[in-house]
Amino acid sequence: MLQLSPPEAMALVTGEIVVGFADRGAVNEGDEVAIAATTTASADDIKPAYRRWLGSTPPDGYGGVIISVEPVAILDSEAGSARHLRSSAPPGDLVVIRVYGPDGPVLSDAAFAARQKSVEGALRG
Repeated sequence: MLQLSPPEAMALVTGEIVVGFADRGAVNEGDEVAIAATTTASADDIKPAYRRWLGSTPPDGYGGVIISVEPVAILDSEAGSARHLRSSAPPGDLVVIRVYGPDGPVLSDAAFAARQKSVEGALRG
């Protein structure tokens, strides 16, 4: 299961980000997950631009497919910072998620591929 805070869930369903964080081994490539706010976050854990969503509830009917899972340890701290909304990356796994809403994919194929490539470019190794 993918545990998401309200800002993370909102950023995913609006297409602002394509990444989330999970405990090591919690999800695998190909897993289908619901996109819902299942945890809370403090303002200090979220970058200022995304704090507007701290008390939000994402709309129903959104889910995603886990496209890739990488250990957070290989995320370059500087380059990777722009790919997620956390103040700092938590330990565990970085997951790239293709999000789908009631009307289909949130991002076009080209937009999703560009964001996925951007995330991959921020990985060391």
